[in-house]
Formats: sequence, structure tokens, C-alpha cells
Amino acid sequence: MIGIYALSAQNKGKITYRIEAIKDSIEKPFENLENSEAKNMALQMFQDSKPVEAYLVFNDSVSIYNVEPKIDIPGWNNSSDGLIITKSKINISWSLAGGSSVYFNDLSRDFTITQNEIMGPTVRVIQKPKEWTITEESKVIDGYTCYLATIDKLNDKKVKAWYTKEIPVTHGPKGFNGLPGLILEIEDVIYLWKAIKIDFESPEANDIVEPVEGDLMTNEEFVQFCGNPFGKD
Repeated sequence: MIGIYALSAQNKGKITYRIEAIKDSIEKPFENLENSEAKNMALQMFQDSKPVEAYLVFNDSVSIYNVEPKIDIPGWNNSSDGLIITKSKINISWSLAGGSSVYFNDLSRDFTITQNEIMGPTVRVIQKPKEWTITEESKVIDGYTCYLATIDKLNDKKVKAWYTKEIPVTHGPKGFNGLPGLILEIEDVIYLWKAIKIDFESPEANDIVEPVEGDLMTNEEFVQFCGNPFGKD
């Protein structure tokens, strides 16, 4: 249940999301005999994934989102006779929740900047506003009346977002924003973001700093920068 630290809706604060795989939404590994070993390994990683937490700090005009620091990194143990390297296990939930990227949203400029170092040097990518379809469907999430909005994806799949007008800011997790209220829940086909805590008194909301490290580029420029590993030379 969301921990609420104010009696009325506020326009700034810090929201904690729990992100986890919707494991029933995808086939189990090794069930399909036609699957390659690589596909079965990927499916197994999905089934083995663990929930993670992420944080959205927001105020009237800007917000910043990041995932909890990754803790399953390789560890070194030289206390025994020989040097032992403890291998890291990959938690795909951490990566799909945003990984080491930072998502900054500025309403005054109507865009989101994603800062990441996935492809080597750190870059900042300008993301265009999301194109939502807003519906009248509603449900109550921890006392807040929320409304459904969707984004179309491939193969008739949809991103489903539940937002509340009772917290009148247009922010949400991982670059999902632009709705007339704070997003409390997102179902992105195989992954679920769910708000588990809102702290309206968080001092972090008073000092949100835009990430400035890395070259600034459009999403199209970023695609060219990364290259297409499946394309021709």
C-alpha cells in the first residue's frame, strides 16, 4: 500500500515504484522444442528476474527518474588462498526498468532527456512527447481515482498507464509522462510499474538538477550513433 504523507494532493514529492515481470505473459523456457538455446536462455532470464525499485522525484515543472543502484555487480574475494571472482547475475528487471539511465522531464520545454552510457560514452537523448489515447475507464489505486491511458505498440499490444488527476502533475516513470495527472501504475506488455510509496515531504523535490553530462542528440541521431547491429555493412 502506498504510504501517504499528506492529507491533500501535492504538486511535488518522491514516488517509489516496484517493477516486476508479468511472468504469465510470456512462454516458459524449454516448452517450445523449436526454440533456439539463445531464446531459451533469454526466457529463463525473464523467469529468474527479481523485482526492483525505482524513484521519481517531481515538482510542478520537472521530474527525474532512476532505478535503484545495481548491487549484483562482480565481487572480488582475496581473503582465501587464491583470488576468487564472484560473477554477477543478470537481473533483466533492473535493465528494463531503466538500468543506469536517468530520465529527466521538463514541462516548460515539452521533452524528456534520457542520459545513459549504454553504448560507451555518456549521451543525452531528447525524447518526443508520448502519444496517449485517454479513456474514461477508471479504477481506484490506494485511495486515488485513476484513469486509463494507452499507447499502441506492435502486434496489437498496448502500454497501459493509470494516472490520477488528484496529483496534478504530468510526470511518470521511465519517460512515460504527458498525462493530466501523476502516473501510479504502468503495464508495458510484460513489465509492471506500481507505486508503493509517495512522500510529499521529500526535500529532493526542491532541488532537481538536470543532467548535463554527454552530447545532446535527438532520438534519430541516437539510433544512427548506436548503429544497427542487424543491418548491412
